Amino acid sequence: MNLFFSFLIIASLFFQAGIASAIKIDSPKDKLVSYSDLAMLSGIKPNAKYLTVNKIPIEYDSDGRFLCGLVLHPGKNFVEIEVWDEADKYENKTLRILYLVFYPDLDGHWAKKQIITLATLGIIESYPDGSFYMAQPITRGEFAAWIARAKGLKILPLAQDVALDVPKEQWQAPYIKTVIEKQYMKNLFSGIFGIDETLTRGEAAKIAIDSEGDEFLSELSALFYDVPEDHPYFTDIKLSKKSGLTKGISKNTPVFQPDREINRSESAVLLSRFGRVKWLEKWLFDFNEGFSAEYYAGINTQPKVSNIEISPKTFSLLEEDIVITLKTLIEDREGIQSIANVKADISSLGGPPDAEMQFEGIKGEGTVGTYILRFKPTADSWGEKTIKINTTDKMGWKGTSQTSVTVVR
Repeated sequence: MNLFFSFLIIASLFFQAGIASAIKIDSPKDKLVSYSDLAMLSGIKPNAKYLTVNKIPIEYDSDGRFLCGLVLHPGKNFVEIEVWDEADKYENKTLRILYLVFYPDLDGHWAKKQIITLATLGIIESYPDGSFYMAQPITRGEFAAWIARAKGLKILPLAQDVALDVPKEQWQAPYIKTVIEKQYMKNLFSGIFGIDETLTRGEAAKIAIDSEGDEFLSELSALFYDVPEDHPYFTDIKLSKKSGLTKGISKNTPVFQPDREINRSESAVLLSRFGRVKWLEKWLFDFNEGFSAEYYAGINTQPKVSNIEISPKTFSLLEEDIVITLKTLIEDREGIQSIANVKADISSLGGPPDAEMQFEGIKGEGTVGTYILRFKPTADSWGEKTIKINTTDKMGWKGTSQTSVTVVR
């Protein structure tokens, strides 16, 4: 019996040791759905010797605790933590994160789900100010771009203008050329596409049928009662309703309003019913598919403050017109262009707590920069005075370090 209990105790100790040495992730949780493009990864791996996140080496403290930023791409994001411990034992852990694109003016809108899905898939986009403007009528240029993306059409660079009002430099031009070649849309007039003109709901229904096809359609027993048979888009609206592409303006009232301008939210909902988009939506929300190294999340670490130089390191209270030169190296994994500011706290020497250090130059491959500050110190007392240097990158990550100068009597 004693031998049996001894065995249990030893087995339990081994089990607990295994649990203690496993990678533990504090945040984020697996299968996270995020509406922010940034997330913080934190965890611990005792006895770690070498640790990477998505193949990027990450520093950790003496307890094996690590921290880094995740830069999320719209859609699926895969995170792979790999660790080699002191015994060269390999271990890995993976996380799946879905980042959904969200616009500030979407709250409470009836088409919120479809707009978020299509924006995340890269089919539609907001205005430059970050808002979607659901009720804004869509232009023909915008609709052409959305149709081309929804259909997954191959977009090629242009050598010449598409139309008199569509120069090749215009961002929508390649999409417009492609949908014209596919005969989904055409010029309004000879040589004029009408890039900034709006579309009616009837015109949008026709484009939808021209792009999706009507081979699966049959006659309807009932149609929107506000679309007479002699309406120019009667057949297209009928077919698009049968296929499920278009619906009336109300669940209870079969009214289509074919001559009304179609707005951006209605256009998004129309495209959400395309066959390819339905397939992409199903794939997007499936956490069991598509998470691989191809969809690695970006990795960001805090900028480093190093190699601080200060001259002179000692000065007297009796000296006048002395100028202190403070220099440091700032390193950022994303490149020195990602640094937002570098500031020195020189309040211990009579200066401000946030004196801006000036960029002096780039070193190496562009990830390290030199920053400098010159100032006249004042001191009311002698002794060691601490100077702190703080840096912040454009994503809000902060790095800090400090040095000191000695004031003598």
